[in-house]
Amino acid sequence: MNKIKRINQINQKELASSATSYKSSWHYEYRDTNYIFISNIPNFIKPHDLVVIFSQYGIPTHLNLIKNHETGQHRGFAFLKYANFKSCVLAIDNFNGIKVGDRMLHVDHSYYKLRRGEKEDDFLINYDEVRKELEASEDDKKKKEEKEEKDLKLIESGEAKPKAIALEFKSENKEKKEEVKGDDDNEFVDPMQTIAENATNEAQVENEDDEFVDPMQQFITETTHETKEKSHKSHRTSRHRSHRSHRVREKSSSLKNDRDRSPTREEKKEEGH
Repeated sequence: MNKIKRINQINQKELASSATSYKSSWHYEYRDTNYIFISNIPNFIKPHDLVVIFSQYGIPTHLNLIKNHETGQHRGFAFLKYANFKSCVLAIDNFNGIKVGDRMLHVDHSYYKLRRGEKEDDFLINYDEVRKELEASEDDKKKKEEKEEKDLKLIESGEAKPKAIALEFKSENKEKKEEVKGDDDNEFVDPMQTIAENATNEAQVENEDDEFVDPMQQFITETTHETKEKSHKSHRTSRHRSHRSHRVREKSSSLKNDRDRSPTREEKKEEGH
């Protein structure tokens, strides 16, 4: 989009400057190439469509619509060569920024270089094939229009329903047939067999709930739990006792230090007086 705007802005400046000299135009720098670069091409565009579009300002001689080798679909850009340079100028000035489908074309000059193994004649436009493709596309278009008109007349006359209603009716019938088929496939189930199976399942659940519990194992589990609780309590008690003894020792040591402290010089003077 920025490239499209840039080219349009350059063209607007040239028009505003009223420059009439051919050599003063920015296009003159690319006078030694007749190739143009076309990008942002919609997916539905085919090679013959590009030839028809760009034939409005000259005679295209070569076209290389770059394709994806894996899918065969074009990648949205192409290189087109005109018979003369002036056609390139007209195509760029008129087609750059034009909307085709849902995209805006970007058209600019290009110094196209062939890849290794390529020849320029490989991309030579065969106008006989272009004409055949155009005729085929026109025939397809006419057939489609005729079919649409025929369907419309049938709907208006009441001989046929609209396609949407017809498709909906068809899908509903298909679902009904599948439901009927599914009901027919269900085999008869004996009710007594179902009752017996339910009773068996309930008995199995009761047996699983009333399993034998070893009393010795239960005693060991309870004893282990009590032992853990006692050890935890004893640990807390020992910690509390050690904390109290530590405080007592600190207090006694401080008293002893006070008694053993020698009198200072000031204290001795006071005693002498």
